[in-house]
Amino acid sequence: MKQFFAQRPLLRIAWVHLFSKKRQTIVAMLGVMFGVTVFIFQAGLLTGLQTYFIEKTVNTTAHLHIFNDVRTSRPQVLDLNSDTSSTWNVVRNQKPRDEERRLRNGYQILRDIERDPRVEGVAPYLGLQGILRYGMSQQAATLAGVEILREDQLFHIKDNLVSGQLQRMETLPNGIILGFGLADKLGVRLDDNITVISSKGVALEMKVVGISKTGITLQDNTRAYVSIRNAQRLLQQSAAYITDINVRLRDVDIAQSVATEYSSLYRYKAEDWKAANANIFGIFRIQNLTVSFVIISILVVSGFGIFNILMTIIYEKMPDIAILKAMGYRDGDIRVIFLIESIAIGSTGGLLGLLLGFIASKIVGMIPLNIQGFVSVQYLIINFNPLFYLAAFCFALTATTVAGYFPARKAARFDPVEIIRSR
Repeated sequence: MKQFFAQRPLLRIAWVHLFSKKRQTIVAMLGVMFGVTVFIFQAGLLTGLQTYFIEKTVNTTAHLHIFNDVRTSRPQVLDLNSDTSSTWNVVRNQKPRDEERRLRNGYQILRDIERDPRVEGVAPYLGLQGILRYGMSQQAATLAGVEILREDQLFHIKDNLVSGQLQRMETLPNGIILGFGLADKLGVRLDDNITVISSKGVALEMKVVGISKTGITLQDNTRAYVSIRNAQRLLQQSAAYITDINVRLRDVDIAQSVATEYSSLYRYKAEDWKAANANIFGIFRIQNLTVSFVIISILVVSGFGIFNILMTIIYEKMPDIAILKAMGYRDGDIRVIFLIESIAIGSTGGLLGLLLGFIASKIVGMIPLNIQGFVSVQYLIINFNPLFYLAAFCFALTATTVAGYFPARKAARFDPVEIIRSR
C-alpha cells in the first residue's frame, strides 16, 4: 500500500485529507448511500408492480378489441330536414335510437383476420350483463360468451383455473366458469348448479365447471364464462350474433398500427390494449415522474453535502495547499486531489447504496402482504433490472463529481503567498 501511494502522491494526499476528517467523510458517504438505496428500492418497486400489471393485462385482455362503437348522441330529427339558418328547432326528451351492438358479418371478419400473418389468434365474443343466483345469494356479473378453446388460445384460461377442467365447457352444454371472487361472493363450489338470468328475463340453469383466478381483481370479482351459444340464448339472438372480436398479435408492440388499419378496413372501432388502459398508464406516468423527482432531490441534496464537506476541507487545508504549491504542484494537481476525494466519496457511497438497495428490496419482496388493487398480489413485485443499478451508480458518481469540481477549482486558484500572509 505504501509503495502504491509512494508512486502516486496525489492519491496519497487525497487519502490523508479524507481520513483526517473521518466523521465528515462518513456523513458524505452516507448521504450518497441512502440516495442510491432509495433510487434502487423505489425504481424496483414501482416498475416491478407496473411490469406485473402490464404482463397480466397483456395475458388476460385482447391486444386488439373490435366492436361496434354505438353512438351516444345524434343530430335532432328536425335539424336534418329543415333549413336551420332561418328557423330554430327544439326537440325535448329526444331518446337515443336503439342501435344494435352486434357486428354485421362478424364471423366473416373473424375469418379474414385469422388469415393475417401478424395474428396469433382470434376469437368471437358476446358480452352481456346478468344476475347469478345460488339459493338466496345473488350477484350481478359480466357474462362473457366465448368459444372456450379459441379464448384459451388467446388468454390461457386453463393456466388460471384454480379448480375444474376447461374441457368440460365443451362437453357440458350448460357449463359456466366463474371468477374466483365472484364464486366466493356467491358461496359456490365446483359442480354446484346456479341460475343465470339475463337482462331479457331469460333464465338458464348452469353447472359450475371451473373457477378462474387471473390476479386482476375486477375480472375475478365480476366475470363469468359461458358458451357463446348460451349467451345468444340468454339474449334471444341467432347463432350469428356476436358483439366483439378479440385479437392476439404475434408482436404486441404493433397493436396500435394494426388497430388503425382494421378500423379503416372494417368500419368498426378497433381498440388496442394500451388505449383500453390509457387511464391506468396515465397514473403510472404520474407515479414515475413523482418518484423520479424525489430520488433526484435526494441525490442533489447528497451532492450539496459533499460540496459543503469539501469546501470545509479546503479552508482547513489552506496551509497544506500553500505548501503543495510552494513545492511545485500545479493548479491542475490541486484540482485533481479534491476531485479524487469527491469521486472516492461518490463511488464508495454508491457501491454501499447498491448493496443496501439490493438487500432491502430482497427483504421487502419476501414479506407477505396480500395486496388487493388493480391486481391481486401476495408479495410486492420488485424489479431487479441491472440497468437500475448502473443508472443509480452513474448518477451518484456524476452528482458527486460535479459537486466536487467547484471546490476543487476554488482550491486550485488560491495564491500561496496570500495564504501564508493571512496566517
